[in-house]
Amino acid sequence: MEVVQINTEITIMFIAYSALMLFIGFYFYRQNKNAEDYFLGGRAMGPVVSALSAGASDMSGWLLMGLPGALYVSGFIDTYIAIGLTIGATLNWLFVAKRLRVYTGAITECITIPDYFETRFNDDKHILRIVCAIVILIFFTFYVSSGLVSGAKLFESTFGIEYSYALSVGTLIIVIYTFLGGYKAVCWTDMIQGLLMLGALVVVPAVMLSQLGGFDEAKRYIKLSDTSSKNLLQLQKEIPTFLKTLENQNGIQNQNLQEHIEALIIALDSTQDRTLVKTKNMESKMDSVLPFDKSGVLYPKSIAKSLQSAFEFAKSSSKTQELKEILQALEGVEFVAKERLSWFGGISLLGIISSLAWGLGYFGQPHILVRFMSIRSTSEIKSATIIGISWMVLCLAGACLIGLFGIAYVNKFALELKDPEKIFIVMSQLLFNPWIAGILLSAILAAIMSTASSQLLVSSSTLAEDFYKKIFRQDAPNSVVLTLGKIGVLIVAVIAFLISSDKNSSILSIVAYAWAGFGASFGSVMLFSLFWGRMTRAGAIAGMVMGALVVVVWKNFFGFLNVYEIIPGFLFASLAIIIVSLLTQVRQGTKEAYETMLKAL
Repeated sequence: MEVVQINTEITIMFIAYSALMLFIGFYFYRQNKNAEDYFLGGRAMGPVVSALSAGASDMSGWLLMGLPGALYVSGFIDTYIAIGLTIGATLNWLFVAKRLRVYTGAITECITIPDYFETRFNDDKHILRIVCAIVILIFFTFYVSSGLVSGAKLFESTFGIEYSYALSVGTLIIVIYTFLGGYKAVCWTDMIQGLLMLGALVVVPAVMLSQLGGFDEAKRYIKLSDTSSKNLLQLQKEIPTFLKTLENQNGIQNQNLQEHIEALIIALDSTQDRTLVKTKNMESKMDSVLPFDKSGVLYPKSIAKSLQSAFEFAKSSSKTQELKEILQALEGVEFVAKERLSWFGGISLLGIISSLAWGLGYFGQPHILVRFMSIRSTSEIKSATIIGISWMVLCLAGACLIGLFGIAYVNKFALELKDPEKIFIVMSQLLFNPWIAGILLSAILAAIMSTASSQLLVSSSTLAEDFYKKIFRQDAPNSVVLTLGKIGVLIVAVIAFLISSDKNSSILSIVAYAWAGFGASFGSVMLFSLFWGRMTRAGAIAGMVMGALVVVVWKNFFGFLNVYEIIPGFLFASLAIIIVSLLTQVRQGTKEAYETMLKAL
């Protein structure tokens, strides 16, 4: 069900899309005359390109696979993450974009985020630059790696291509157009990818809704599935009583028993959600009793058929052994009750705050902040904000609806969906002809490629600008820096590729809090640096180090508190910035530059 049937139309669309991305890379290859062209596009990006590029580079495959999957599993309570991200992105555009563009363009020429921090605090010892560069290289190498893994799995599940080959193809496409075209290529491809993602996230849920018969019908099937899950939990508790009754002679003829078993069959047959999982208490012999598939997945309707067959046989022959075995096996199955149309079911106030706190991460994402630095003029930031946030709201809403409508579609048409994160892939395959499906599936590749390429570029600029030119050879000619930047793309890509070579690699545990790491360390320093003239170099260093350390420590030692680590990380980083800044002196020229920025606003 989750592997697209290989056909010529889908293959052609994938090849055509990849060829377009490579063409853009070659087109911009000869337009990069210096490092600023390669890393910031000569600060000539218009509002549409800047806005869509910022959005596309941010969302990655999470938008088309992760978010719909989360809504499919948990329902409305996972929309708080989307709401938090929307609020964070809006505040980022409104309060950070203009000030950062003014300072990095008018006050001093900064190409990278470490550039900005060093010049903002007059750090002649390059401590801030080194700390920034280390954080960026570590987190982004793993970020890129996760994107390469996602792309490889997309090719693998879509075309049945061997994982290693799929990984090589995806990596090659991303590296070539990033290597050749630099920032302009990345931004223009991001814009195209952003439009493709938007189109897919509008069209797919609209067609799904039409097939379902409207909102009321979709709501009915979601409610039916959730009600069934609750009934299953209640009926499971009565299984010991069923078994005890069956021990009696002619126990199968007991009217009350028959009514309860029929209710259990109806509850199982009323949902096709993958709400059943194998538990530690289940014995291996139960695999032959319950209808597990090859992946160890149980589908309620499959169990209902097995139970119905055993029940009918027991009633007609009075032989209850098979029925007993199925009922005993069901005792070892975990049923999960769901309230997916509730905004508050199954989540605490602290959980809601933690989800909304995802928005804090935006203030510290280097690949997003660099879009603010590259925009052509501060006068275009307002229109870019409207475009960017509108794109984001539509895309997030579409992704959420795909997950919710997916629940209804799977149940109405009795589909077997093993992996909820592939609901977009399945719907694209089922609802559209192969040509359109090829375009829609390319949207997933677009999301993955846009983020990976942006992160590759930021990582390479860190190596070329922040390490080589600023620390080791300040008089390095532009041609050398440009070449080294391209070599940096290759170095980071190779390391990420090696990490990605094992599709079961445990890198996701690090990527999970990389967003929080950037948000707490870079985000806190960025906000204070743009809005507090009294902030010092020592305060910036303290905040950056404190934010990163608290995130890592909290994640590994205080995760049981169920508080997203960006909250304590951001809080402690902010306190460190304030306290240390008040205890140290502002370096000469720093406050004057800050006041100059305020006047330029």
